[in-house]
Amino acid sequence: MRSREDRRTIIVARSHLAESQGHLLWAPWLSDQAMRRNYLLAFDGRRGTGVREHFFHFLWGYLLPAAHDIIELQSDCLSHPLENEFIFVSCGPVMDTKTAEMAGFLGVEYSIVRDEREARKPGTTNLVVRRWDSFICDYAGYSRLRLGAATLRLLRQAVKYRSIPPILWSKPRVVREIQHVRHTILAKVPPRDEATPFGDDPPCYYILKRSEEPAFYAPEGGRAERRTYGTSRRSLLGIEEAAVALSRQSHRVAVFEPGRHTLAEQIRTFRNCKGIIAIRGAELANIVWMNPTSKVIVINAGKFHLSAPPAWGLAKLLGIRYIEIDWGEDPYPRLGNELVQRISNHLAS
Repeated sequence: MRSREDRRTIIVARSHLAESQGHLLWAPWLSDQAMRRNYLLAFDGRRGTGVREHFFHFLWGYLLPAAHDIIELQSDCLSHPLENEFIFVSCGPVMDTKTAEMAGFLGVEYSIVRDEREARKPGTTNLVVRRWDSFICDYAGYSRLRLGAATLRLLRQAVKYRSIPPILWSKPRVVREIQHVRHTILAKVPPRDEATPFGDDPPCYYILKRSEEPAFYAPEGGRAERRTYGTSRRSLLGIEEAAVALSRQSHRVAVFEPGRHTLAEQIRTFRNCKGIIAIRGAELANIVWMNPTSKVIVINAGKFHLSAPPAWGLAKLLGIRYIEIDWGEDPYPRLGNELVQRISNHLAS
């Protein structure tokens, strides 16, 4: 939910664009610099608990809603497109590469600043990006509560924030905006990578492999606001053997490590597959690119701060089938015979 101030900001931003179009039509002698607009896409640190340096909160709390704002602004100047600059806030070296890719998809001029104060200069319009990640987490949490508990939680939130919780009224709008961004980005990413085609028989399903922890997130010496990442938190073991065992049962399963691939390759892989098998984690933020007929099989292993998985809420919003296998508190479960058989049964159903 945008505050009144945020809504006024984007209205002002759009009016700047309309004004610029007017200059283009009626004042052709104005310089390019006079027509140029700069927009700071600010991260809303007041909302939610996740940090933008971690993939789920980066993608859903910053990058995708920022992409939505850019698409909206660009659509306001179709007849006379302006070379506006969009200023992103750094989300750490790992995520900044994804930000640069997204700017490339959208075809906009951009820069990335480490501190928002660097970009707050005269003539720069500040846009506070909405936290879709907070909405998704709330939606997942409320969806798993009984009516009485959900009502009590809503009342407490209403008293705390002195407003009606957005979960009550904003779902249709958020889903509509998510779908708009999804369709726009998918239209810009070819469904196949011509340089490295799979051939005539691509995998149908992927087991997601978590990446090792980059130095930026290391507990000792790392610069991330919230340390630890990837395999240092939790990971599936025996992935390659499990892929072979499942493929013997005619499922055509391969291993995919999202962290080793570009954003375009991640989008392409999730878009083309019939299903994903993964331990609960941030990689599942990418299920937005999947078709509604796809399956997501998630092994819940380890201890979690949130009882309702955010990816479950996202799947529910998008109409994707989400299957959970509870597998104890060990964050490093092995894909042994029993677990592989349960996965196989779900793939076949």
